[in-house]
Amino acid sequence: MSSPLPSPISDDNSVRIRDHSITTETTSEQAAESIKNVARSIHGASSSIRELVLALYQSGAIGEMARSINEAATAIRDTVNEINDTVKDLNKRGIIKDTSSAIEETTNAALDTIHTVKDATKAAAETTPKAVKTLKEVSDKVRSKAAANNLSK
Repeated sequence: MSSPLPSPISDDNSVRIRDHSITTETTSEQAAESIKNVARSIHGASSSIRELVLALYQSGAIGEMARSINEAATAIRDTVNEINDTVKDLNKRGIIKDTSSAIEETTNAALDTIHTVKDATKAAAETTPKAVKTLKEVSDKVRSKAAANNLSK
């Protein structure tokens, strides 16, 4: 003979209905008793849920929650409408198009500047050895003239 075993109970505070199993060895009386136990469990769970709903209603929690959800939904709707109106106004006045054009022009100018600096850097790198050589030659000539002037004095 097998006795009905309750299913494991979790810590989530929810209402559980016990699992009542019937084996082939169970007699008609045991099956009837098992069905009665299931019915009692359902009745107990139903009663607990009814008490919870009544307590929530009497405390005003359900009404407060409904008002809070309504206020949040209204605030979201109003914000979305304001954003929509602002975007329409900006678009109508051409500000969005002008801003987009200004960004595109700025990007193109920045790219041109980058290319110009790049080219100038390359040119400077190519002319630097020549410039250094020329400066050294000029410096040497100036030194030799200065030295010659000092000797002649």
